[in-house]
Amino acid sequence: MAVSKQRTTGGPKGNPSSNKRKFKPRSQREAEINRLTLIIAGIVGGLIILILGGALLVDGVITPNQAVASVNGENISTRDFQARVRFERWRIGQQLAQIASFYPQLLSDTSNPYGQQYQQLASPTLMGQAVLDDMIDTLLIRQYAAANGISVTDAEINEQGYKYFGFEENPVTATLTTTPSITPTPLVSATPSPTATITLTPTLEPITATPTATITATVTAFPTGLPTATPELATRRAEYEKNSQDYIDVAAKAVGFTSADMRQWFADRALREKVMKVIAGEPPTEEEQLNIRHILVKTKEDADDVLKALQNGASFADLAESVSQDTGSAASGGELGWQGKGVYVPEFDDAVWNAKVGDIIGPIDTTANGTQYGFHIIQVIGREVRQLTPDQGLERQNKTFQDWLTKESEAKSTKYSYWINRVPEDPTLTQLGVPLPSELPSSSNQFGF
Repeated sequence: MAVSKQRTTGGPKGNPSSNKRKFKPRSQREAEINRLTLIIAGIVGGLIILILGGALLVDGVITPNQAVASVNGENISTRDFQARVRFERWRIGQQLAQIASFYPQLLSDTSNPYGQQYQQLASPTLMGQAVLDDMIDTLLIRQYAAANGISVTDAEINEQGYKYFGFEENPVTATLTTTPSITPTPLVSATPSPTATITLTPTLEPITATPTATITATVTAFPTGLPTATPELATRRAEYEKNSQDYIDVAAKAVGFTSADMRQWFADRALREKVMKVIAGEPPTEEEQLNIRHILVKTKEDADDVLKALQNGASFADLAESVSQDTGSAASGGELGWQGKGVYVPEFDDAVWNAKVGDIIGPIDTTANGTQYGFHIIQVIGREVRQLTPDQGLERQNKTFQDWLTKESEAKSTKYSYWINRVPEDPTLTQLGVPLPSELPSSSNQFGF
């Protein structure tokens, strides 16, 4: 009987082909690698697009609409704030470029309006603060006007345009509008308010705040309602229309400020004047004033010595001339002249208005409010009701109104700290044709740039 031989060779049991790698042609392997590369590249590209899209969304939509300040819940958007800053930079730059061509030294001196404007223009933060404060005042004025039924007419808006461009239907004389003289501020007067005054007209007419109130009436084309007149008036009106349109065209090209924007700007000014008359009344024609003189020294010990000398019979005028740190008034025996309430820093003002004529009071410490002022010995020389000039009356009216705006702003407005990072710096001084601080006469270094 034949016996079959058993298989004696070693090796794994089962299907021998199961442990072998599946062979792939080279072309197939390359295709898979390319496909994987494309998938990764697509994912990375999608992420990049998502990130860029998010950045564009933030920069183009979210940030421009984000509020930099609010008044009673009504917002001032970044977009509107930046547009306004650019217009103010352009408007002020147009004026200062002309001044710099003839009187560059005026830009170096902050005691005149040109120097103050230049300081703002050269410091974006100062300009931004001034504009934002004005825009807050605008909302306060608009809200008050809406609550009290105050509005402006087309004729009132047109009148603002006439004043801005120096057009008069019936001029008394052919003289040009000039800037008001600046009264030197006594050494003890209050420090400037953070709300910087911006001059808003080509004719240099000063304006404290520029409201941007929305007019509910239909905004008509600018200018509007111009009646026919004599050839002379018609000629002057044609010049006005051309000059105003040229100005608007240049503004639109430079910073996007359109004819509608300009008309709204004039409407804002008209509304401000109406609200101011309601809040502050007509410009006063008289007020109670004090005539005082003072001696300013650096320390309380020095002030005590001055007071003792006066009590021992020393001449007030002689002491003022010899020891007072206020060199301006010292030359006239310490006299500051006649002034109404609110002219001086609070500590000084409170002291003199609570004194009697002839009283010598002090030492009055005026260092607590952070100013450079020291200690004062004061004498009240006179007290009476005095007549005001028209300019003085307007100053008092404006101060009363600005005091109201300041209180309203403190109570009802909020500034968001990031506004500082959103102040545009264009148009730059160079683009405006205005000299850089380093290019002005050497005295301009007082800005500390």
